[in-house]
Amino acid sequence: MLLTNLKVGEKATIVGMGEMDLAMRKKLLNLGFLPKAKIELLHFAPMGDPVAVRCANTSIALRKSLTNQINVELTL
Repeated sequence: MLLTNLKVGEKATIVGMGEMDLAMRKKLLNLGFLPKAKIELLHFAPMGDPVAVRCANTSIALRKSLTNQINVELTL
């Protein structure tokens, strides 16, 4: 499942990241977007892009194109 497919308020665990720019991957890893990290979708902007998420006590807005490349697994 992709991060984009989560609904607002749902929590998930990061499984991996698809192919993305190496510099962006490093930035996300430094912010705590690591495999097995917990992530929560906070909200979508009015037009659907960007998407606000919380990971490792960091809230960040990501482009929808990036959220389409982050694989997650729902947590109950």
